[in-house]
Amino acid sequence: MARAPLVTSQPPDPTVVYVTGPQAISASGDSGALNTSGIAAALLSVFVAGATGTTPSLAVYFDVQDAAGQWITTATLTAITSGPNFAFAEIGPGSGGYLITGTGRVRWVVSGTTPSFTGVTMSLIGR
Repeated sequence: MARAPLVTSQPPDPTVVYVTGPQAISASGDSGALNTSGIAAALLSVFVAGATGTTPSLAVYFDVQDAAGQWITTATLTAITSGPNFAFAEIGPGSGGYLITGTGRVRWVVSGTTPSFTGVTMSLIGR
């Protein structure tokens, strides 16, 4: 009786694409362009230790750059309005159908009256 060959390939090890240590954030910003050419899917997570101000909000997005150089938002995390708190999103095929192009970025928008977020860590891990 013929037998199927033994499958020995494993998924690639996770790759850290972007990570920040605990930091304070009080203004909008982004990671700058990130090389995402080596990943097909990713997990973007954000943790906040504390939030102050009147109606503080930290919205985090994952954008990819298209062939014309335009930034396209492909993932939107649930806005964080208090701490400790966290939000995360799966990125790539199977999580909305968006492909990860060769260049991506993590972007955040801070809103509210004198908002400040402490102990903020952001992590983009791909495979």
